[in-house]
Amino acid sequence: MVFGITGGSGVGKGAVSDIFRSLGAYVIDADAVGHDVANSSGCLAELTERFGIGILKADGTLDRHILGNMVFSDKAKLAELNSITHKYIKREIAEMLRNSDAKLKAIDGAVIIGSVVEPLCEFIIAVTADREMRLKRITERDLITRAEAEARINSQPGDEFYKRHALYIIENNKGKDNLQKEVYNVYRKITGK
Repeated sequence: MVFGITGGSGVGKGAVSDIFRSLGAYVIDADAVGHDVANSSGCLAELTERFGIGILKADGTLDRHILGNMVFSDKAKLAELNSITHKYIKREIAEMLRNSDAKLKAIDGAVIIGSVVEPLCEFIIAVTADREMRLKRITERDLITRAEAEARINSQPGDEFYKRHALYIIENNKGKDNLQKEVYNVYRKITGK
């Protein structure tokens, strides 16, 4: 069984994934896969061709902060970025799923719904959180300004979009203990345990 864990930036997908891992699920972090493939020769060549060499660090690797600032406030550029990276991400994730013998497998990623990765999933779990909570998490985690965090949130679909496409919804506003209970409830529904 393969499912997606998704939601906007700062909702706590990683925390939900960690709990599923503790329950024996094999969880693929699509963002980490994205980081890796973005620096692969083919993907990096396409990115620099489209966005220019200004997106590179001095060592020739991708400067995600510069690219992020370029695309998160421009939906057309964000769509172009996704069209380049998603094919590489799907190829890598499909390979990782094939190589795992876990009974429960999950793909954790912000952009699953409507992407090339969605067909790999049997169903979607949406993680949601209040906007202020998300802003706090993003600014602390990524060491960016509130304005940059707001631009990131504004570039993504709202909670209703995720809820509309999800079989299960996990709200992450009330702390770790509550989150763990919510994930356990979903886990029991999925596995029948």
